[in-house]
Amino acid sequence: MTEYEVPERPLPKRSFWRALWLWLLILALLAMLGAGGYAGWKFWQERQATEDTVAAQDTLLRRLSRQLGDVSAELQQLRQRQSDIAESARRNTDLVGALSGRADDADATLAQINATIQGGRGRAQLLAVEQLLLIANERARLAHDVPGAMEALALAQDRLGTLAEPKLFAIREALAEERSRLEALPRLDLEASALSLSGLIRRVRELPQRSRAPTHAAVVDAEPSRDISPADGSGWARGMASLREVLGAVFTVRRSDKPVDRLLPPEQETLVGQLLLLKLETARAALLSRNTVTLRATVEDAEAFLDDYYRSDDPAVLGARAELDRLLTVELNPVLPELGRSLGLLRAYLDATR
Repeated sequence: MTEYEVPERPLPKRSFWRALWLWLLILALLAMLGAGGYAGWKFWQERQATEDTVAAQDTLLRRLSRQLGDVSAELQQLRQRQSDIAESARRNTDLVGALSGRADDADATLAQINATIQGGRGRAQLLAVEQLLLIANERARLAHDVPGAMEALALAQDRLGTLAEPKLFAIREALAEERSRLEALPRLDLEASALSLSGLIRRVRELPQRSRAPTHAAVVDAEPSRDISPADGSGWARGMASLREVLGAVFTVRRSDKPVDRLLPPEQETLVGQLLLLKLETARAALLSRNTVTLRATVEDAEAFLDDYYRSDDPAVLGARAELDRLLTVELNPVLPELGRSLGLLRAYLDATR
C-alpha cells in the first residue's frame, strides 16, 4: 500500500437493517390502507343494498295499506247491503205469514160453505188450490224459497187428486210439469258452503306464506361452446379462453324453477294474513246475502292473493285453493221457472163453471 491509497471502510450493518425495517413498515402501512379502503367500499355497497331493500318494503307496505282500506270499505258496503236484504227477507216472511193466514181463513170459509151448501165442496177445494198456487208463486218470486214453493205445489196437487173430475186433467198436468222444473233446479247447500268458508277463515293463520328464500336451485345448462386452447389461435382467442376458464372456476350461474319468495318481516306477514281474512269474510258475507257476482269476484281476488303471497306447493294452500274453486261454481240465485200456467188454467176453469 502506498501513501496515496485510502483504505476501504466496510458499511455499517446497523444502517442496512434500519433501511430494511423502514421498507417493511412502509409496505405494512400500504397493506393496511388497502385493506381499509376495500372494507370501506364493501360497507358502502352493503349500506346501499340495505337502503334499497328498506325502500322496496316501505312501498309494499303502503300498497298493502291502501288495499286494506279499499277492502274495509267494500266490506262495510256489503254489511249494509246484507242488513237491507235481511230486512227485505223479514218483510217477505211477514207477507208469507199473512198469506198463510189468508189461506187458513179461506179453508175456514170453505168449510162453512161445504156445511151449508150441498155440492159446493168441489169449488171450495178449487179455491183452496188457487190460494196454494198463489202462495207457491209468491214464495218463488219474492223469497226465492224453492222448497216452500214445492211444498205448496205438492199440497195443491194432492187436493186436486181428491177431486174425481176429468176436466181438471190439464191443470194437474201443468202442475206436475211445474213441480218437475223446480225439482230439476240445482240444490244449493248454503249452510255447508258457509261452514266450509268459515273453516277456511279459521285456518288462514296456518297457511305458509312466501317468507323464506328457496333452498334449492337448478343449474342452468350452459350453451355448448367451442373449446379454445390457449395454445391455438390468435393472442385474443387465447386470452378469452384463459378468461373463460378463470371465470368458470369462480362463478356458477344457477336458476330456480320456482318464483322467488318474498322476504317479508313479521309485521308485514301479519298484514298479508289480515288482508286474506278480509277477502274471505267478504266472500262469506256475499254468500250469505246470495250475491253471486260479488262472491265470484271476491273468491277470484282471494285466489290471486294466495298465488302472490302464499306457497303454491303446500298441501294446506292447495286445499284452500280447491275450496275456493268450488265456490266459483256456486249459483246463489238460479233462474226459476214460470209457475203461472197452472194458476191461469185453474182460474179459467173457475170462471167457466161459475
